[in-house]
Amino acid sequence: MQQKIIENRVRERIQEAIQHSSELTPSGSAEVAFHMTDWLADPDRLVQFYSAPEQFSDQEIHKLLVNFLLHVPNHVAAAAVLLADFPVSDIFQVGAVRNDETT
Repeated sequence: MQQKIIENRVRERIQEAIQHSSELTPSGSAEVAFHMTDWLADPDRLVQFYSAPEQFSDQEIHKLLVNFLLHVPNHVAAAAVLLADFPVSDIFQVGAVRNDETT
């Protein structure tokens, strides 16, 4: 319950700040706020692992990393485009960005 309250406060504050500091519409500001908060619980678990890596099994680490990597990047990429008109690119040239039409 506490996590949801924090998430809502952060989401509202982001939306308010974006609304006052950009030319986005209220719905655009809300969308940025959503993409920047939908994954707030994910870093908590990652920090727990980073703080005590020996307390996690190999399977727990694998699951933690996969869950984080599947959830967070697309939200961050969406927020980058919406707020800064800056799409992600494959700067490491590992095939990280694919065109949905060709996959």
